[in-house]
Amino acid sequence: MLASILVGLGTGIISSLMFLYFLTKVRPKISISENIAKDTLTIRGETLPCFRVKIVNKTWRSKIYDIEAQLFLLRFDATEGGHNIFMDKIPLLKEKVWSLNCINKNDQHAEFAYQFICTDDLDGMWKENNNIEIIVRARHAFSGFTKTVRKRYYIKSNAIKNGSFKFGNNMEIY
Repeated sequence: MLASILVGLGTGIISSLMFLYFLTKVRPKISISENIAKDTLTIRGETLPCFRVKIVNKTWRSKIYDIEAQLFLLRFDATEGGHNIFMDKIPLLKEKVWSLNCINKNDQHAEFAYQFICTDDLDGMWKENNNIEIIVRARHAFSGFTKTVRKRYYIKSNAIKNGSFKFGNNMEIY
């Protein structure tokens, strides 16, 4: 009797651990670039300076859907006992993307990567006591689970690099 209880308890624990492992595999996995690329963008014949943040879908064998990003300027105001954080939303050219394919070395169009673009002057608005943060949310195609990923950029001179992102899975700026 004791043996059957222990076997049942052991199989229950093992199946729960397997289920939890499965859940970690059916959630979106998104990489966000370590730097912000500063280059130009031509819209309707007008060339504008722009700032780009690149994301890559690194989800295991699955597309992701309903990708949404928001960019914020974080201001820290000193108060008694600490700092209050104020988040000012910075508009992106396009905040929502329908889907991104799973990563594939043979994808000639890199449909697993996307660059969110800001045409506001980040250089001018980013002061010494500010940070920039991007928040990206996506939904897994198979499970429907969502995940939110954040990336904070602390120092303007370290975060903003002149140039464009390399193609595909590469997050380097050239």
